[in-house]
Amino acid sequence: MEHIRSEQLYAEACEIIPCGVSSSMRKNVKPLLFFERADGPYYFDVDGNRYIDYTLAWGPLIAGSNHPLINKAVAEQLQKSYTLGAQHPLEVALAQKLTSILPGLEQVAFSNTGSEAVQSAIRIARTYTGRSKIVKFEGHYHGWLNNILVSYKPQPAQLGSPSASCGGQPAPEFEDTLVLPWNNLEAVKELLATRGHEIACVITEPVLANSGCCMPNDGYLQGIIDCCQEHGVVSIFDEVITGFRLALGGAREYFGLRPDLSVYAKAIAGGFTMAALGGRKDIFEVIREGKTIHAGTYNGASVNLAAALATLNILSGENCFAQLHAYGHALREHLQLAAANAGLNLVTTGAGSVFSMHFGLTEAPRNYADTLAADTTLFAKFRGLMLEEGIHLLPDGRWYIGITHTDVELAATRQAIDHTFAAMRKS
Repeated sequence: MEHIRSEQLYAEACEIIPCGVSSSMRKNVKPLLFFERADGPYYFDVDGNRYIDYTLAWGPLIAGSNHPLINKAVAEQLQKSYTLGAQHPLEVALAQKLTSILPGLEQVAFSNTGSEAVQSAIRIARTYTGRSKIVKFEGHYHGWLNNILVSYKPQPAQLGSPSASCGGQPAPEFEDTLVLPWNNLEAVKELLATRGHEIACVITEPVLANSGCCMPNDGYLQGIIDCCQEHGVVSIFDEVITGFRLALGGAREYFGLRPDLSVYAKAIAGGFTMAALGGRKDIFEVIREGKTIHAGTYNGASVNLAAALATLNILSGENCFAQLHAYGHALREHLQLAAANAGLNLVTTGAGSVFSMHFGLTEAPRNYADTLAADTTLFAKFRGLMLEEGIHLLPDGRWYIGITHTDVELAATRQAIDHTFAAMRKS
């Protein structure tokens, strides 16, 4: 069979928009690479070129690709069932695992994707409180459905009021969604003091990973939880990204917090389609009492649950997260030093194994509006040059670290960073 080169594929599929790429990022995605396999921390394109991967498929591949323990668990489960649509022992085992490692989790429900699990959380919160309004924050992403894909990447003129994030979103479908700037606790207190009786839940990423990896101000997340409790509002952490990445116990462990509900996906199953919603048992009573439903044909699909159990067992290894954090910190330090040596302003933000880089800024952004001042054109140039050095990065400035990134990859990446900034300094 004649070998198909990547440029041929690109020419034949020029209308494809890569997975996870929004319209604002499309200027940064060409040339479009076609990958045909992955192993450990590496991707291989159809021409046989190898790249150190820091996209991790937008986060899920925390254990790398082709991990032998995940492969073994999935292969064994394939001999038993693909999916059952009925209760099975893996559901119990995974539920017990999650409630043992995630502080304060008393009950879990499985789903397929983070988008679906978020919708379940909102529905349960509305049923539990008898209220309809939901509160989210600018720049936060909680899935692609119309009621929550609101003010995700607003333009400067759209800041301060709810706005659709893309076409095909009728305004009535998000009229119950209220939007606030993040890291502004007074705004949360003021809204809940005046309209708390209308609000079912407040949902937030504990680290704003989807829009620049902005970190929460001291006391901000606990302030949200306390304010929600005061007004009978359900607090929800969207840990689709931070779950099993900041720590084995996610943001609950990392920050020492206990929101009412939390949503998990991405890293939970090491690359297989899997999500979970967990939290206080009493909130889930609305399902047991038949007041609402949690449904989905593939919820709890046995192959995916087998992958999840294997992944969590791997991540439970000794020093796993200490190594992830050390690697991430080492990369960030080298990026900032190399940028300074090249005469470029660069700050990095995030925690441990997920961080973002922002050209043109001198201080860490604290919310989405702050990130708008970053030089995205300069990052696009950086990303293209790094690709030539064999480093595969996401188009939005985010880096993901996995457990298969070792000192070998760190040394190669540092060298690539030095070469890239040298080239940028000359141009």
